[in-house]
Amino acid sequence: MPLLPYLRWLRLRQALTVAATGESLTRAAQDAGFADAAHLTRTMQRHFGVAPSDVIQALRQGG
Repeated sequence: MPLLPYLRWLRLRQALTVAATGESLTRAAQDAGFADAAHLTRTMQRHFGVAPSDVIQALRQGG
């Protein structure tokens, strides 16, 4: 995997991990180095085709 997509994936993973603990999507995005929640959402949808809120909801439900 090329370096930049890998680093982007790590940032997405970090944001989702933080948000799954109960932090807001905005705080999770900022902690992972995204400009804001909208930037995180656009990046997540572009790379994986799903919204972060859908993934976070599944993580919180244990699925």
